[in-house]
Amino acid sequence: MVVWSNTEITVFFAVLGMVAFKLWSVWHVSNKSKASREGRFIFLWGITGMTTFALLAKTYVSYQMGLY
Repeated sequence: MVVWSNTEITVFFAVLGMVAFKLWSVWHVSNKSKASREGRFIFLWGITGMTTFALLAKTYVSYQMGLY
């Protein structure tokens, strides 16, 4: 079981907030620039994929460090 410290929990929620802001800002800018729907979704899926990978990697490393 992974036990996160208070600092890790705070950082996790800060990262979630940054991700939400990043996705909102990309959507907002693409709407203002009148980007096509396909272009908008390609960019959003790229950002979402990289963010998901980073969060899963952080969780995996925390889990592995908790084993020892």
